[in-house]
Amino acid sequence: MPELTAAEHSAVTTALAHKATGAPIPAHVMAQLDEIAAPWPGRWLLPWEEGEPERVVELCAGPGGWAEGLRTVLGITRFDIVGVDIDKDACETARAAGHARICADVTTLDPEHPALRSTRGVIISPPCPSFSTAGKRAGLLEANLTILCETIACVGEAAGFVRLDEVCCDELYPGLDGDCPLCEEVGYHEGYAPRSGATWAEVRAMLDGLTDPRIGLMAEVAIWPLGLQAAGAPIAWMAMEQSSNLSERVLDDLSIEFGCADWFRTSWAVLEAADLGVASRRKRTFMIATRHKWVDIAPLSDALPGTTMAEALGWDEGERVNTRGNRPVDPATGRAKGGNCFSADKPSWCLTGKTRTWVRERDGQRLTPAEAGTLVSFRATYPWQGSRSSRFQQAGDVVCPAVAAFVLAAIHGVDWEPRIRDYLTGLYHYDDLWADEYDLVV
Repeated sequence: MPELTAAEHSAVTTALAHKATGAPIPAHVMAQLDEIAAPWPGRWLLPWEEGEPERVVELCAGPGGWAEGLRTVLGITRFDIVGVDIDKDACETARAAGHARICADVTTLDPEHPALRSTRGVIISPPCPSFSTAGKRAGLLEANLTILCETIACVGEAAGFVRLDEVCCDELYPGLDGDCPLCEEVGYHEGYAPRSGATWAEVRAMLDGLTDPRIGLMAEVAIWPLGLQAAGAPIAWMAMEQSSNLSERVLDDLSIEFGCADWFRTSWAVLEAADLGVASRRKRTFMIATRHKWVDIAPLSDALPGTTMAEALGWDEGERVNTRGNRPVDPATGRAKGGNCFSADKPSWCLTGKTRTWVRERDGQRLTPAEAGTLVSFRATYPWQGSRSSRFQQAGDVVCPAVAAFVLAAIHGVDWEPRIRDYLTGLYHYDDLWADEYDLVV
């Protein structure tokens, strides 16, 4: 576990002395803190105090879907969220929207960094192509699954969260009264085995045999929460998004590791964005884990009123969208082969980077990046950055803010339905989403 040097402690102490008097921390001291904490913000070196925003790390954060769901859809502003993503354009988009970003590879960062010792939550959205039908699904190959799951199993050992079951003690020492001799011999602490001694770099190196390195980012779902817990951070919750094709074997193994570390509950569900009123289809697996309370991602018993692509974009009824240009016509149906058209009177097909080629069939009008963002429930003014191709790729990869809001509302005990209805009513400019009146006080 990395620790601060005496000089670094001195800088922190100086900053705390200024803070205690209510005076602003001098710029040169803040510069020192930023240098010490890099790449994290220097303010995170200071212990969290009651009343301050709770600190959250967001990994593979993209252009801001989760943060928009929390801040804009749910209206919750009590969090200090810092996101990490390797895509420069996605980071620029998030920054332009007011979300903090570090442009870096998450696998090079240490979850036990001293600047993270007050972290309360982790959000992570590992890239989906390794598991999704849009990619090559290498993440579902047995050899890759075995490597991934073996690595996940080693995370608890590295963090020091492997238990000796009390039943085992009873079996080894019938009638045991008091401490178990074996536990004392091997050095178990509070029911846990000693940490294996493996560094996080060594744990991540176990993934080197994967045929697609993006598969290995699923191991970070365990590495970060358990690494933070091992470092003594008051970590309380985790939220994850991945392809709907993610193997339950991976979800089960993640649940085992959280359970061994005494997390109170893990829950997952496959959610369809269109069922929450979003104007495009997008089916994803979401998982949450909590340490101190029982929380479930409740399946939707009744979908919200659906939003068609035409309604979202202000088009007339009867419009069709061409996704792949002119293709040979099937004489049996009279339509183009390959499924290159769909009706805009339904939620749109799932967006990908190739959505940039979609055109309105009637007049050849192309979608704009802002319209693509609207289809995945971003406000129309969201400041997408980068080339046209990059902007569409970001919209294709992102977590829909409305769906993120649904998941995060479960963790934080917020009534999601009135807020999502209210947000989508404003976004898509029609009133029939409102069936009742709701109290929206957060």
